[in-house]
Amino acid sequence: MVKKLFKHEFLFYTRVMTLIYAILLTVSAANRIIQLFANDTVAYTIVSVFSDVTYGVSVIAAFGFSFVMGIIRFYRNLFTAEGYLTFTLPATPRQHLLVKVVTAVGMNLLSVVMILISVCIVSAGELLKEIIIALRYIMEKLVELAGGHIPFYGLELLLLLLAAAFTGIMLYYTFISIGQLFKKNRILAAVGAYFVYYILTQVVSTVITIVFSILAENGAFEQIGAWILEHPFQSVHIGMWGAIVLSAIFALVEFLVVKWVITKKLNLE
Repeated sequence: MVKKLFKHEFLFYTRVMTLIYAILLTVSAANRIIQLFANDTVAYTIVSVFSDVTYGVSVIAAFGFSFVMGIIRFYRNLFTAEGYLTFTLPATPRQHLLVKVVTAVGMNLLSVVMILISVCIVSAGELLKEIIIALRYIMEKLVELAGGHIPFYGLELLLLLLAAAFTGIMLYYTFISIGQLFKKNRILAAVGAYFVYYILTQVVSTVITIVFSILAENGAFEQIGAWILEHPFQSVHIGMWGAIVLSAIFALVEFLVVKWVITKKLNLE
């Protein structure tokens, strides 16, 4: 059943995102063609600016549509009248939630890939060669500096990006689920939950910054700082894995909250 749910989800996204990606790549190609006729005339400047703006809008749309669709799809399928049909399917709430979040993250990553392809199209030619040369130079310097640590850094960065992607999507799912705990104005309650979360994170960040600043002034981190200077590459590994674990914990907590709401507090009225 889970395979059928994944298939249905991807087909739903494909019907919309195929058109969006086609527009993005078409606009990218048109932008590159326009660049071939570069000159100092007013007409070309107007066309060039319009082309750049159109491309920028296309890039935003490519990622924005996949992101927003994931949130809307989650809400409609699980918390509106469609939920009556969704929960008659032979799948558990956990499976429904996994399908939703994995599909949403997958489509967001695909959108990023398509945007990178569009950037390659727009910058095709000498500019793309210069970018590749610059990236190669940076990579060579990193290898020269960090050596064997580079492959592990790449793996850790990939894991961190995946963990952050899941955490980000699940965070919005959590807000929506919290909104469902209220009898009225559930969408407004979800928005309110977001603002409460935002205020709390700002307050906590400020307090942590102040505490760390005070401790640093009193020399509390001198030994840690000295160890970091002596072991810079190991410090990066520790920092990356710390961020990965923290993101994974947040994602797990968010997943459990949403699952609890769907399982114990679901109200489709």
